[in-house]
Amino acid sequence: MSIGRDRGDRLHPARTDRARWVLLLLAKRLAAIVKSELLPPGRRVLDYGCGGKPYRSLLSAKFAEYVGADLSQSDDTDLVLGGNGDIPVVDESFDCVLSSQVLEHVEDPLRYLREAHRVLRQEGHLIISTHGIWRYHPDPLDYWRWTLDGLEYELHRAGFRAMIVHGVLRSESCALQLWQDATFERLPRWLRPIYTGLIQGLIGLIESRHPDEVSMNASVYVILARKTRAGLPPV
Repeated sequence: MSIGRDRGDRLHPARTDRARWVLLLLAKRLAAIVKSELLPPGRRVLDYGCGGKPYRSLLSAKFAEYVGADLSQSDDTDLVLGGNGDIPVVDESFDCVLSSQVLEHVEDPLRYLREAHRVLRQEGHLIISTHGIWRYHPDPLDYWRWTLDGLEYELHRAGFRAMIVHGVLRSESCALQLWQDATFERLPRWLRPIYTGLIQGLIGLIESRHPDEVSMNASVYVILARKTRAGLPPV
């Protein structure tokens, strides 16, 4: 359900990793949200589509109990989700829900977000990241891309209010990222690491110029949202 493959890829990507700066900046944006005073500490946090739990240590610094949930049982899964992403817990079980790079793979985003809403305590928080501009990457399928307006609207429909909004990559960087991914496999294997390292280096230079700017054409959006309503109509 993600752009990274495992814990190490996401938090410490190699210089020749094709998504190096997306992964680095995504981790940085998530860390800034977790450290923010707008996200109060709590007892339980749910990683909704946890994969290999790359952000467990980050969340555990603020929440006493970390719970990872995914569609299949593995050593990294504490809860197995239902076929529609249903979470097998009672209402208002968590203080915070993390959804990182999952929403674009969900058949019904509104249902997924309302399920996150259901398991959150009153005025609980959702941390969500998903794609704006990114290449097709099925896991097992890839359904959606958002503008920032569209993502905030979908959150509002599900009963959330955005409090912090971050972007990952600006327009120029997105263009370079897409060019790299479109041409990478046409190159000889020996040239690919050099090519990727060069383009990722250029992306890093571009992003260092305006480190906190939120682009309306970002590759990834990262949002902290608060649960604002109780009685939502059924899906």
